[in-house]
Formats: sequence, structure tokens, C-alpha cells
Amino acid sequence: MNKLATYVGAVHGRPVAVTITEQAVATERWLDQGFEVVQEDTVYRFSNGVVIRRQIERDQFPSELACAECWISYEVMEQPPALAIQAHKSFDNACREAYWLNYHLA
Repeated sequence: MNKLATYVGAVHGRPVAVTITEQAVATERWLDQGFEVVQEDTVYRFSNGVVIRRQIERDQFPSELACAECWISYEVMEQPPALAIQAHKSFDNACREAYWLNYHLA
């Protein structure tokens, strides 16, 4: 359980070897050039002591793209000394996040 994808999988409800024991969400909204931007920070605590923060930022800018631009990042905030989980991963849309997750959980 030293792959970040395992924990991201749990966040997305995939069947993985760890479970989320607690989560806390904070949401912020603001206007940027007339468009609403929403940033959501969620801190997840897992059954093995790992703590990960997921941050996602989306704007309401109209887009014709199948997978609109947004900013998603994961950061390992705490982990037991025996684990060596990749500390950070970022994506610029949800499609890239899904592809990465599918690849690493295959």
C-alpha cells in the first residue's frame, strides 16, 4: 500500500486494500473575470494512518471540450515511517486523472 493510486482509488470508491476513516471538506468560491471559480479541499484519513489532501479547482467558463480543464492535486500530508508513498500528483483535467488511476490500478 505504498502507491498513491491505491489511496486515490479509495477516494473514488474503487475496491482497494485501505479504507477512508474520516474526511473533512472545505469549499471556497470567488469570481475571476466574471466567472465563478470553486476550490474544494478534502483531507482524507485512512485506516493505516495515511493522510492525503485532495484539492480540486474548477471554473464555470463555458467549454466545448469533452473533458474540461480543471486542476486536481493530491498531497500526502502524513504517513507511517514504513511507507514511502509518492508525495504529490497533479492533473489538469479529470480525464487524465481517470486514465492515470486506471493504469495504476489495473
